[in-house]
Amino acid sequence: METKDKKTKKIKVRGVGTYNPADNSFGFEPFNEGPSTQTDVKNCLGGGKSWITTGTDPSRMVSLKCKASSADPYSDLVTQFNQLTRDLKPEKPVTLPDNLRVVKANGLECWLDEEKNEMTFTGRIDLSRHSRDWQAEVLRQVQLVVRRLPASDRFNKLINNIKKGGNK
Repeated sequence: METKDKKTKKIKVRGVGTYNPADNSFGFEPFNEGPSTQTDVKNCLGGGKSWITTGTDPSRMVSLKCKASSADPYSDLVTQFNQLTRDLKPEKPVTLPDNLRVVKANGLECWLDEEKNEMTFTGRIDLSRHSRDWQAEVLRQVQLVVRRLPASDRFNKLINNIKKGGNK
């Protein structure tokens, strides 16, 4: 029976070599064998990762990843971010300030930012109640915006100012 000589592959290792002339000895200490620099590591579907660094000033790190061919990369990244930060609670909710709101009724909210000349509106529809007539519910909310905004003095003032060429 023949045994084949297995060649060992050379591996480069970074480290520090020390020579002691007193006893003519040589020692080697490889790098990357110290304690981990990451603690509390969490991975999620899609390739995202979060961890806390070690050291004198620890930092919380988040890494997000999505395929370039993804149909909706923003959604993939937001989903990963939400999974990785599930245990982090914001001090206050991330919403538009109440002082900019001009409409709040029946699941509909509308904000008016006079500095940016922007209007933002959101609507909530309970699909369990409106599963068949969701289109009519969306139309109802849009009509509510159209009816309510002209009653807002702030909205009328902003529209008139824009028509006159102000706030550019």
